[in-house]
Amino acid sequence: MGKARGNHVKVLLYYFIPFALLLALFGGAGLFIYERTAQKVESNAQSTAQYMLVQMQENLERRFVEVETIAMQVASNTKVLSFLQVKDPFRDSNPYRIIDVKNDLFDYSLVNQFLIDYYVIYPESELAISPKSVSKLRQLYDLKFQYEGVSYEEWREMLLSNDRSKQYVPGRASLYQGKSSSVVTFLQPFGTGTQNGQVLMLIDNTQIRGMLSNLTLSGGVAFIANKQGELISSFGNGPFSLSLTSMKDGYYHMEVGGENMYVTRISSSYSGWTYVALQPEKKLMERAEYIRETFLTVLVIALLGGLLAALYFSYRNSQWLWKMLRLLPEQRGVTTNTASVRHTMDYVGQSVTSLIFNHETLLAKLDEQLPLLRSAFLGRLLRGQFPSSRDIELAMEHSKLSWEGRYVTVAILQLASYKGAYTEEILDELDIQKLGIRELITKEYAGMVTTLDLDEHQIALFLHGDASSRKRFEEKTRQLLEELQSGISEKLGVLTYIAAGGSCSQLTDVSRSYQEAGFLLDRKEWSAEQPVACHGDIGTIAIQAYFYPSDLEQRLMGLVKSGNSQEVKGVLAQLAEKNVQERSLPHSVGKIFIHELSGTLLKCCEQSTIPAEELHDEREGALLATEPKRTMEESLELLGDAFLSLCDKHHDRKKSHNDELKERLIAYVEQNYSRTDLGLTLLAEELQTSETYISYFFKEQTGVNFSEYVERLRMNAARQLLKEGDASVNEIARLVGYYSLNSFSRAFKRANGISATEYRKGK
Repeated sequence: MGKARGNHVKVLLYYFIPFALLLALFGGAGLFIYERTAQKVESNAQSTAQYMLVQMQENLERRFVEVETIAMQVASNTKVLSFLQVKDPFRDSNPYRIIDVKNDLFDYSLVNQFLIDYYVIYPESELAISPKSVSKLRQLYDLKFQYEGVSYEEWREMLLSNDRSKQYVPGRASLYQGKSSSVVTFLQPFGTGTQNGQVLMLIDNTQIRGMLSNLTLSGGVAFIANKQGELISSFGNGPFSLSLTSMKDGYYHMEVGGENMYVTRISSSYSGWTYVALQPEKKLMERAEYIRETFLTVLVIALLGGLLAALYFSYRNSQWLWKMLRLLPEQRGVTTNTASVRHTMDYVGQSVTSLIFNHETLLAKLDEQLPLLRSAFLGRLLRGQFPSSRDIELAMEHSKLSWEGRYVTVAILQLASYKGAYTEEILDELDIQKLGIRELITKEYAGMVTTLDLDEHQIALFLHGDASSRKRFEEKTRQLLEELQSGISEKLGVLTYIAAGGSCSQLTDVSRSYQEAGFLLDRKEWSAEQPVACHGDIGTIAIQAYFYPSDLEQRLMGLVKSGNSQEVKGVLAQLAEKNVQERSLPHSVGKIFIHELSGTLLKCCEQSTIPAEELHDEREGALLATEPKRTMEESLELLGDAFLSLCDKHHDRKKSHNDELKERLIAYVEQNYSRTDLGLTLLAEELQTSETYISYFFKEQTGVNFSEYVERLRMNAARQLLKEGDASVNEIARLVGYYSLNSFSRAFKRANGISATEYRKGK
């Protein structure tokens, strides 16, 4: 018993002495580190403040550069520039141009959280266009965006006064869509000479202030000022009136507002702006003292805890194996013999094996997600959403993509086997065809061609490789595409058209090659004899014009207004025959024709006397017909229904007007037939129209001439008076509207076959 206890003490000392020596060594190192830490705390605070300020400055300026780049892209948009010439935005077909400009603007706020919204301002037409809305400047001020406490006139002058250079308007309280917010405004003018516009970018100031808040302690201040000393954004409670000229770049101590402050100030070499952070000395030193006290406390506690732990683990280390033997089976829920060391080791081995297996399974699942990552990367590359080549390289590495060679060309492969509306069966067939094409490309052109599905019948092809020159690479590309198209036709029996853009040596230019391919695909007249075209072929393409002469447009508008639905159907059928059956128009030309026909429908609605609220369906039909994904046949069907609907409304309105006019005309004649001056002239004056129209209308509505109808009324009245009254024939002639007895007598005998005197005698 005593021997066993002595052995236990020896074992305990054997384990304890190494722990104690290590604790002494670590304790001495801790004291040395403590002294060094006490000296470095303040300098670390300085470097940390400078580092955070520099990081914030770089991050903000990168955001501002993105905003300025977006503004320049919007300002250089050809549709945005061409609209500067429009003074009356709602005249003729200008509403369509407004819609065209709006649809061409990308909603950058979806991909840039720093940007709230942006508007293109046209001073000439008093119009503001954004990807989400179109409004007049007054509507933009009343409903969308305004500075608090600033009148419309001041707000408008602030937006339109700068016409030559970009400008940042400092952050200030604003109302955006009826809600209070803080906005930093960036203005980018565009246009030349007398026709200028502005791109108005709304930047979320709360995000800037949130970044500034990370630079301040309790009671601290951080702000950004431009070259003129104006505050762009700030966080904290002043003083913001501090003169920037009295401050220099760097980190130093300064008394501000009666309080000792540590000032960190840097100036941007890019924008010339100043970034300043002021931290109270008291608060900063509290943190330093707290760190020192905490470090010393932790060191002492660690040494004491280490001694106790050394004693504890010295005791426990002699029993580690038995502890494991008791612990592992309990975790597994299995009761085992604690002496079965092999069983426990088997369990540990199984656990490690399971961990390795799970790790490999996780890697396999990550590999399964690679197609999605690659599709997302290729889609962003086509849209030009990478700001730099370095970002593209990182994304390719993440997607495990590697393209060899100096040049890249983007081509669009389009299935030509079907045109029209898609059904579920057709979509399944198109998917099968695209699957076969991708497998063929993977099998025969792996390492040279990368594919990406664009839509139901289009595949993007990324052709990459090397050549002695760009021209030689484009020749190789054409040969490869012709070989690929031929192989698809022979092996899969699928007719395809392929349009290739120009080659590029920088991956940031891939979007340009893609746009060139799309341009060529839309404008070329495709056939089975020429199924492949490259960017260099653009100059040889003859674009066929559509049929829609101006006199036919005027005739169509006149027929719609007159309510002649049969003739309207004939004109629409003629347009469909000329442009769909007789001509093979390129997609883009067909779209122009549809847009012009939609404009004609809008003109008919504009010139109509029918109330605007009753023309909602026709206007909506004109807009729906111009949607990009609709075929020409679908668009013509929509427009045809809208034209006929408007024609029927004109017809119904005309018929209602004719019934009302007929009732007024008959009532007036029956009340005034006894007037000797009753005639077409009197009726024309009464109804404010022409005598010719009255004569034509009367004959059309009653079936008899006006004079015959009046004579019939007068003869009926004369016969009644001859039967019932004692008035003379001469007096009766005057009572029923005749100038003389002779004219009455001739008319009476012509109508009744006998004279008035004989008629009275025979009554």
